[in-house]
Amino acid sequence: MPVTIKNPKIKLFIQWFFLAVLVAVLAAGLYYFVGKFESLRLRGYMRAHFRRQITAQKITPDQISGWMTFRYVNLEFNLPPSYLQGALKITNTRYPNLSLDSVAKQQKISSASLTAKTVNAVKSYHP
Repeated sequence: MPVTIKNPKIKLFIQWFFLAVLVAVLAAGLYYFVGKFESLRLRGYMRAHFRRQITAQKITPDQISGWMTFRYVNLEFNLPPSYLQGALKITNTRYPNLSLDSVAKQQKISSASLTAKTVNAVKSYHP
């Protein structure tokens, strides 16, 4: 036999309470599954294959430009993640998510000079 609640304040409180519990359970579930997804991605079970399909053709080291980030250059030339950081003495904590132009500005050198150093570093890694 169902229980009937006649007091509207209590009825409203119970509805809000169940809604809050439902939202909390959904949020906890979402947090759990996002964490599991990220864990699988970091372990290498789920790779972002689309990144390699964005460029239809490989670029050459001479095509490196100031707008490119070090992450992009590392991925494009299959470099270890910290190779360019060591070769170019980059200390910024945002590496590799920095463009060559922004690092050149930070190091107070011309963009062309840093681009040339980057090209030489890439060529020395892949002779």
